[in-house]
Amino acid sequence: MKLTFVGTGLLAFVILFAGCKPKEPGAGAATTKAGEVALVPVTERSRHFEAVNAQLELGGTLYGYVDIDGDILKVVPYLRTLGDTLAQQQSPAAPFLKQDFTQIITDLGLNDVRAVGFSSVPSAGGGFRNRVYLHTPDGRRGLLAGLGGAPTPFVNARLAPADADLYAETDVDAPALYAAIRSLIVRVAGEAQADVFESQLRLDKSGLGITPLALIETLKGRATVVLRTDKVRTVTLPGPKPFTMPYTQFLVRVDGLAAALEPALSGLPVFTASQEGLIRFYELKAALPIDGLQPVLAVENGALYVASDMEFLKASLGSTGGLAKTPAFMDALAELGDRGNGVTYVSPRFFDQLRRLKLLNPELPADTLKGMDFILASLPASPQPLVAVRINLPEGILYRARWHRSLKQDVAMIGVYNPVTVGLMAAMAIPAFQKVRMASQEKAIINNLRQLDAAAQQHMLETGVSAARYGQLVGSDKYIRSLTPVDGEDYTKLIIRSTDKEIVVVTKSGRAVRLKRW
Repeated sequence: MKLTFVGTGLLAFVILFAGCKPKEPGAGAATTKAGEVALVPVTERSRHFEAVNAQLELGGTLYGYVDIDGDILKVVPYLRTLGDTLAQQQSPAAPFLKQDFTQIITDLGLNDVRAVGFSSVPSAGGGFRNRVYLHTPDGRRGLLAGLGGAPTPFVNARLAPADADLYAETDVDAPALYAAIRSLIVRVAGEAQADVFESQLRLDKSGLGITPLALIETLKGRATVVLRTDKVRTVTLPGPKPFTMPYTQFLVRVDGLAAALEPALSGLPVFTASQEGLIRFYELKAALPIDGLQPVLAVENGALYVASDMEFLKASLGSTGGLAKTPAFMDALAELGDRGNGVTYVSPRFFDQLRRLKLLNPELPADTLKGMDFILASLPASPQPLVAVRINLPEGILYRARWHRSLKQDVAMIGVYNPVTVGLMAAMAIPAFQKVRMASQEKAIINNLRQLDAAAQQHMLETGVSAARYGQLVGSDKYIRSLTPVDGEDYTKLIIRSTDKEIVVVTKSGRAVRLKRW
């Protein structure tokens, strides 16, 4: 069956199969017993149903299937109308807004998801077994490529202590995400603008020998977060309004990032470096004003670690079992799968510790306490850990979870994939890209002004005059052979004087671009 997200974007999604008895593919209408419901004939059936149904559980509290094959492209006419409207209001942006939105959506991978399925089944131990499956039969491109490759074991669970409150491990492919963003800029604004964007990422604005692009290019692998809180001990964060919270130790590991950061770490005087085997540690020399917090960094085989303190870091690095060997975690992975591209583990104590925040801070303003009440009321009271696993399959992405509630409360979020929502996102993105384009244009205009200024100074030096006109500077036999306007600006009326503090030119859209001379 095919349900299409159109019009107001209201989610029409739920197809409940009570006691459904699937028929063999290719068969006609099934013969059923009284009270049973047959699948529709194969000629009427969604071509993705069998593949999605195979990843779900049938007969629980929720079963849903949505065929969205090609639906995302139905936003294209809306985007074209939006672009035409904006182009009428901002004529300089008209060429920028005349885009092949179908190709842009395809390049970003937004059309790769052809169907979505979800199911929830009450678990005997309490809570629910939830599944969500995104069917991508033609692979994952663009933004979806950033979700990683083939599933692998969750080896970093050993870093988490047995009493960890939170453990999360996920694939990260920043180069794939960057490639998708750059290709989008190329398609929307041209190769030159993409080069400008990339050149900004190559700048070392920190002065530490680190560029954003270098970080992006090395950020490929697993990112892991571990967090453990103390049931009794607390710490108070200093400030105008001190805030008390349970004492917390944390560990973050990011694969590949060390290659870009370690050269800078080695040269920073705020760290004391030491070596133990294959691991290199970087400890802060100065003590922080928060009791128990003394961050430390470490590098091991290309992975970068950041931890709350040396004791917790070394205990995690030296662990041979930890959370990975606890019965609760092992049981969860036995059910959900011990290989994947992402896993999240949250202990019941984590939510108890969050509830303590209000008790630990009774002096907070009344409005703040009310806000905390609203948030705390939504926290689960689960007797068992909450665990979720994401698995990249050959034809889709499968999420499996042991959670405290069914997907019925969350299924409306699937509406984010409807054309109206995507159109609104595009409406927000277009002005952002326009800003990038305007910034690039301004740099090109300033470069033109710099050429004029240099030519004017040379002319004044050679002739002894104190001012120079455009016609004296630009021409086949002049200092500048030719000067091409970027946004309709007119340089021909410029007069550059030796006493001018700045040179100003106005674009066709009325925007003044200034070059500061001194």
